Amino acid sequence: MKAATRKPTVERREDIARAVLRIIGERGLTSLTTATIAAEVGVTTGALYRHFKSLDEILTETVRSGVEKIEMTFPDESLPPLERLVALARNRIRVLGSDLGLAWLLRSDQAYFTLPEVAANRLREVVGRSRRFLLRALREGAQGGSIRGDIDAELLLVPVLGTIHALMGPVGSHRRLAPREQPEPERVLSALVRLLEPPMGPAGAGETSVKKIGTSKNTGA
Repeated sequence: MKAATRKPTVERREDIARAVLRIIGERGLTSLTTATIAAEVGVTTGALYRHFKSLDEILTETVRSGVEKIEMTFPDESLPPLERLVALARNRIRVLGSDLGLAWLLRSDQAYFTLPEVAANRLREVVGRSRRFLLRALREGAQGGSIRGDIDAELLLVPVLGTIHALMGPVGSHRRLAPREQPEPERVLSALVRLLEPPMGPAGAGETSVKKIGTSKNTGA
């Protein structure tokens, strides 16, 4: 067990939530017990219960903290639709690609059956918000001519979500991909832009668009 110093309750609760996500990301949800959490944080199991009443409360706090991080990935809705969509994708890949535990919780069906109901509902809410955000961008872009309108937005949502999830890593994986296995995010996002742009656009428009989109100060954190 790692040596631990006494910390304020708020800071220790954050440490515990981060430890939970590390365990889930590295070993899976089935490896999560009060003993493994305590060992990861460097405290006794008794110390855990000074900050949380139960494992369910630990999981609920972990999800609350994780959802806060996810909510920060939503970019400014005043951005043009295609730029807004790519900004969300880029933010999600950056934040969740470096947090395998949170990415797994967000995408795994097992999580929704295992987590306390209040925590599972929080995840469902942010997933629903994400879908609505992307669908709104796709529909507005189709109406404005920056996104193809010959394919229904609901159908275009599938490759958009698939791209984001693929760049965060495979579902169910509790390991980081080796460098040679990792797709280059900007090249993949460029391909996604080419897919989403109107089919009669100028040749190479996707390459130009993704460069123009870039990383904006208004894309969110």
